[in-house]
Amino acid sequence: MTVLITGGSGFVGINIIEKILDAGMDVVNYSLTPVPAEAETLFQSKAGHYFYIEGDILNGDTLIQTLNQYNIKSLIHAAAITPDIEHEMKSFSKISSINYNGTLSVLEAAKKVGIEKFFYISSCTVYGETGYIDPLLDEKKSIPLPVNLYEITKYAGERLALRYKTLYDLPLTVCRLGYVYGAWEHYTGLRQTLSVPFQVTKAAYEKTTIHLPRPGVRDWIYSKDVAAAIYHLIQVKELKEDIYNIGSGQVWSIVDWCELLKRKFPDFNYQLQEDSKLWNVDYFGERDIQQLAVDRLKAEGYTPQYSLDEAFENYMDWLAQTSLFWSIPADQQIVNK
Repeated sequence: MTVLITGGSGFVGINIIEKILDAGMDVVNYSLTPVPAEAETLFQSKAGHYFYIEGDILNGDTLIQTLNQYNIKSLIHAAAITPDIEHEMKSFSKISSINYNGTLSVLEAAKKVGIEKFFYISSCTVYGETGYIDPLLDEKKSIPLPVNLYEITKYAGERLALRYKTLYDLPLTVCRLGYVYGAWEHYTGLRQTLSVPFQVTKAAYEKTTIHLPRPGVRDWIYSKDVAAAIYHLIQVKELKEDIYNIGSGQVWSIVDWCELLKRKFPDFNYQLQEDSKLWNVDYFGERDIQQLAVDRLKAEGYTPQYSLDEAFENYMDWLAQTSLFWSIPADQQIVNK
């Protein structure tokens, strides 16, 4: 079987591709940009075959042609722009077009070619304000109240996708990813909101002191767990639900992560800092979102695998073998080591 993924050159997409290739399945990455050279080399060593098609999700004709050419029956729609506030203000129309109209284009193509499994990659951020209120974010009980443009467009994409499922009997599943970090996270220009574990790990390598506003407690989920969960759902013949939270099922803080970094990098230091002028971690948010319920995911037979310590060790091994961590495009306002 061959799976097509849109936006597969992004952080999460690369993890998903790697997992599917490991299982001996073929993958077509339909994306505006290729994966980094190191990922490409890795993919060529896998059991499955990897194909890259340079394509825009807004170009329905090219997408349909690609789906037919590779006889695609399973499609993962992961293409999206994840902006920070500055990019949201500057590129409101572009972000809306890619995240919403792009989803419409992919859904229409899937309908026309008769896709048998469609996975819409969403985000836990769609819960918006509810994410700070409900003690546990449940797919059915917690009503999303999205606030920023990314949250709004992802939730609108969910509703659009589920409407297609109702109207056209499209076999579609929504996957709400938790706060992902880990292997293959890198600067792409399309995802400005890099994870906090990424930022503090980079600081540890650079011997930079981190100033945190608070411990930062969340159910952070390792990128390889996300990929494994989605691969597992692809294998399930008939899924019981329309929407699944993809969370870790455990809670820990950025302070916990920093303590692990201190053991490995003795020169690294961090502080909890009341003075907001000294904070040097972006996208931390003013509050901590509540934990995602993962009962539905477990009911389908998948339990998240990586504990905090296991994820840390795996990530450190990956960083030691991969230079991508330091690959920063020239247009990024951050100086490399």
